[in-house]
Amino acid sequence: MVFKILFSRQPHLLADLINAVRHQTTPIQVERILNPHILPQDLVGKHIVLDILAADASGQHFGVEMQLRRFRHWPQRNVYGIARSLAGQLQTGQDYRHLKPVIGISLLTHDLFTCHPNQADWHFTLRDTQTPEIQLGLALQMHIIELRKAETLGTLPAPLLAWIACLLHNLDEAAMNEITYPPVHEALSHLETLYSDEELSLAAERREQALVDAEDMLDLARHEGKLEGKLEGKLEGFQQGATELLTTLITHKFGALPDWAKNRIAQADETALNQWAVQVLNAQCLEDIFQ
Repeated sequence: MVFKILFSRQPHLLADLINAVRHQTTPIQVERILNPHILPQDLVGKHIVLDILAADASGQHFGVEMQLRRFRHWPQRNVYGIARSLAGQLQTGQDYRHLKPVIGISLLTHDLFTCHPNQADWHFTLRDTQTPEIQLGLALQMHIIELRKAETLGTLPAPLLAWIACLLHNLDEAAMNEITYPPVHEALSHLETLYSDEELSLAAERREQALVDAEDMLDLARHEGKLEGKLEGKLEGFQQGATELLTTLITHKFGALPDWAKNRIAQADETALNQWAVQVLNAQCLEDIFQ
């Protein structure tokens, strides 16, 4: 949450981070932050510590997020999010020439491509499989940085490595004292102020409490499922508890369930129910849960 506030208030630092990630392209300047406000889902988002949308002077959109944990369908979720941002640009009466590129930047604390230990910096566009140098425009792009792998390899440009250290270790004073890159020094100064802000601290406490409550609800569902399982069969009991938990979480966040959502839940197995319960925490709309 503090990173979202930092980059919303200091767009030049967000631009520096974006340019560090996209070090092989022309630098940009951030003109607008498209989601500057802290929303309720930011306070309960368990696995995302940075989620910010921005636009540069040419109208390109940048979605920057930092993920703390691996999701089973994370690639599909990310592609869907970028495609939705692209489609959402057009207003009634506009045509496709008004579309501007949408560039996703995902900063992951886990290794996504474990079979490739010597690469941590990835850039995806629409390319031909037989002739990869041919790409179908730049409308959809995705940068992925595997942060811990990148830190271990140490082969990326110094500005990007400095930002990676800041994102991973900003509370480690000794590690931060070793950074000499000026924009990160400025970011650390702003972070120190944010960490001491009373209102922000209260919001962070609410976020932490929400996370504890969510974990407790999940634990209760597992416990009740086990107890019911002893009486009526473990699988049936756990699935019922998971169904009730998922329904409670969705109703609390988005209101009454439509019939199509009730049908999806009723037909789901235990694995899907557990996955959807986790996805409720970061979902922006009801449809995001059932990806």
